[in-house]
Amino acid sequence: MTVEIFSRLPTKSLLRFRAVSKSLCARIGSPAFIRLHALRSPKKFLCIHHDGYKDEGIYKTKNFYTFHSEGQLPYNSYMGINPIKYPFIDARSTFGSCNGILCLRAFGKGVTLWNPSTRRKVAIRDPRTFRGDSPVYGFGYDPVIQDYKILRISHPTLFVCTVKTRTWRKIASPNECSRVTSYQCLFNGALHWVETHVRTLLFDKYTYYDHHIMTFDFSSEVCSSIELPEPTWETSGLAVIKGSLAVISRISVRHNDCTIWVRREYNDTSAFWSVAFKLNTVSYGNQVDRFFQLTATDDLLLDPYGRGIKVYNPETEVLSQLADFSASSHIVGMYICVESLELLDMGNSCYHGKQIARKKAKPKK
Repeated sequence: MTVEIFSRLPTKSLLRFRAVSKSLCARIGSPAFIRLHALRSPKKFLCIHHDGYKDEGIYKTKNFYTFHSEGQLPYNSYMGINPIKYPFIDARSTFGSCNGILCLRAFGKGVTLWNPSTRRKVAIRDPRTFRGDSPVYGFGYDPVIQDYKILRISHPTLFVCTVKTRTWRKIASPNECSRVTSYQCLFNGALHWVETHVRTLLFDKYTYYDHHIMTFDFSSEVCSSIELPEPTWETSGLAVIKGSLAVISRISVRHNDCTIWVRREYNDTSAFWSVAFKLNTVSYGNQVDRFFQLTATDDLLLDPYGRGIKVYNPETEVLSQLADFSASSHIVGMYICVESLELLDMGNSCYHGKQIARKKAKPKK
């Protein structure tokens, strides 16, 4: 009964209850309870804000983040929502989210796993590679070994790192591997991303771009591909809408209208793409980097780079924007995550952007 009740409590309360007794602390920190609590936690939106302001004539900047449930998105104001200092320099470095853990890229240093609910982080260094390498990362969970994995795409080589061991190893890569053109999307235990192949015909005079979806299964560590819907000219993002894989694209270079396709699957034997939404009033077309869907209202959240978070109603075709926290700040990123206790038994504390170090007791004279 204790486990059933505690698995539905907020993370903040569970962190406090660990001080009640040793047995309760061990139960809350057990891997089985942490996984159960993550499965039962509702999804939330984490907004990262960038604020530029003047202090005594000097221009300063700061980054902070806010948590929102589906019914608390800031359409008008942030009443009752407390901002928390963002503990990293680059506010746009997040590229993956799984079970409440955000995976961030640190240029030249590797990746960092960060749980904003427990404010703990784990740093993992990159393997030795050639200079000038610009890798792309992916993040997910392997239920077979019950561990998180990080995929490093460094064409034409793929590396995988298991978080518990923090060791990298090279794996087999697909025959063709080209430029990654979208954010990764975690769906059914596999990582999905859009790749672009540049193909040249007729004595290098004509060039066209071939887009397709690449997948990576975290358990089998096998890559495969999925054909994109036709016709499509530019594909700029993947997402999960009501339990199905979805992609956003433009149909031609001269049209700004966007189409969101959903891949329907039946009995795991056949799958086909169908049109779910047409964004007829969006004028920036291929500049939509990511998109989400609010299950409560069926509105779409669009994340065009550098333009704030847009809210689009498919029925009324009305486009609005989420409110900024203040007149001098704007939202630079939004991610879906859950409140979880992951990383509770590893890594370092990360509170208000500073690592909390344990004070060493001074030796007695």
